[in-house]
Amino acid sequence: MAQYIICYDISCAKRLRKAAKILQGVAIRLQKSVYLLVGSQSDLNKCWRALAACVSDSHDLLTCYCVPAHSPLQSLGANVLHDGLLWSGLSEPIKDDD
Repeated sequence: MAQYIICYDISCAKRLRKAAKILQGVAIRLQKSVYLLVGSQSDLNKCWRALAACVSDSHDLLTCYCVPAHSPLQSLGANVLHDGLLWSGLSEPIKDDD
């Protein structure tokens, strides 16, 4: 299984709701317009085709980043993952040199 970060900047509320609904069905919401999809390339392709049907090429931005295996996660503030979910590449926190 691969991990993909999918994010969007969609200008129309109707298209935004459609994209959010598609992603909420297959991915974990990390932030308002940022999702983590864990699945195969086929899963990503299916999701991407569904999203492509609801975004405007001239007004919206839809981006997908492949997360390398065992990639560390660093965050500040509220936990980005729901209780009980672990990032597969979680490493030690960044340490200050002070």
